[in-house]
Amino acid sequence: MTEKVGKLIALPADETPTIATVEDKTKLADQAFFSAAENGDKLLIYTKAQKAIVYRPSTNQIINVGPISIDPQASGTTTQ
Repeated sequence: MTEKVGKLIALPADETPTIATVEDKTKLADQAFFSAAENGDKLLIYTKAQKAIVYRPSTNQIINVGPISIDPQASGTTTQ
């Protein structure tokens, strides 16, 4: 999948992303970053580059890209 996304946007070359799938978009409704996300979309998280990408495989489109901040005190990642 990163090969397809890499043809649409420049990806960090020095890291492998963490990949998640949007399974229930209603649980993300309160987060602006995911406002256009649909079930089945993929989230690619590049922690070193501090970048998150929402990709829709069904249409081969980048839906959103944004910075992330990593809190060393927390175990999770948040989008801004």
